[in-house]
Amino acid sequence: MKNSLHGGILNWSRYELMKFFSNFRVSAGWIFFLLVAFIGEIHSYWPLLFVILGETMRTIASGTIIKNEKLSTFGLYGIIRHPLYLGSMFISLGFCMMCNNPILWIYWVILFPICYYSAITIEEMSLSKKFGKEFLDYKNRVPSFFPIKFRSPVMMKDTFSWTLVKKNKEYYNWMILITIFLLILLKSVSKSR
Repeated sequence: MKNSLHGGILNWSRYELMKFFSNFRVSAGWIFFLLVAFIGEIHSYWPLLFVILGETMRTIASGTIIKNEKLSTFGLYGIIRHPLYLGSMFISLGFCMMCNNPILWIYWVILFPICYYSAITIEEMSLSKKFGKEFLDYKNRVPSFFPIKFRSPVMMKDTFSWTLVKKNKEYYNWMILITIFLLILLKSVSKSR
């Protein structure tokens, strides 16, 4: 890294900053959920649908992807290149709308785009190096984050696997989301009494 004792983060290259925020994405997610647990209160229940949609997307995507071994282009990956990240966006957006807390909204509006744009950029550079033309063809065919055209996903027999969901540890997300929801539900119910 090019950072010096005096210049610090200001001397980092664009790539180094993106790498930092890409790596910070997981920690930022934990901080977000801690904020939800500590300062969140349920103001509306309907946004729970966004949380469920997001985690369902993440589960389907994690049951399809074989990380660092094979380029995933089927199922949700046939509609968008980053369904795990889109699922994360729906989850965090759902909690923001459910709690309607300005601190959560500010945190989400600032960090979500920076962290995930960086993660997508770094990840696609890596995929381009690893898979070459196969990835470039896929990139030209399938949008990155938001499905521009809604088309039915290309399915292959046996593309989804609960073994992959387990291997990719997506069940942790379900446990965390249920725990966070129950915490803010208990807090909201006890405050209303």
